[in-house]
Amino acid sequence: MRTKFVVRTAAVALVVLMFGATDASAGAKERHALRVVGTTTQSEFLDLGMPGPSLGDEFVFSETLSRRGHDVGTAGGVCTATEVTPPYDVITDHCVATLDLERGQITLQGLVEFQTEGVMEPFTVAITGGTGAYFGAGGEARIRPVSDTVEVYKLRFVLPAHQRHGHHHH
Repeated sequence: MRTKFVVRTAAVALVVLMFGATDASAGAKERHALRVVGTTTQSEFLDLGMPGPSLGDEFVFSETLSRRGHDVGTAGGVCTATEVTPPYDVITDHCVATLDLERGQITLQGLVEFQTEGVMEPFTVAITGGTGAYFGAGGEARIRPVSDTVEVYKLRFVLPAHQRHGHHHH
């Protein structure tokens, strides 16, 4: 079903956004830019509630994250349909995703409008926070779907100034 593709793309995009802080040097409140690729490893569309497009439908996914061809982590997320109106040419989902990287996790979320016909347009979501080296990460990610299972993420984010000397792990 076409909706499945769109929702999947949205979910993956969110995950990658979270990935934004990954390669950032832990510096003062500087602007960082990062381009990463997300590839779906597992996904499931759950047609909940009324059959067909309806409030509460969910798309659940996991993916591998790579940069310059090297795996840098994994991600997982859920997109839930929050606005569904006939003729269903656009469905709005609220997506939440978490990126799990070697030095910490990064979280993303946002409302995403998925077109059920044609090519999915690029969209932007928020980087809402993180743990470890990504504590206090904030910014946004622009996601461009390339295929049913691959998205390119361009992330822009900042880390708080107190990250300057980094977190020490014992």
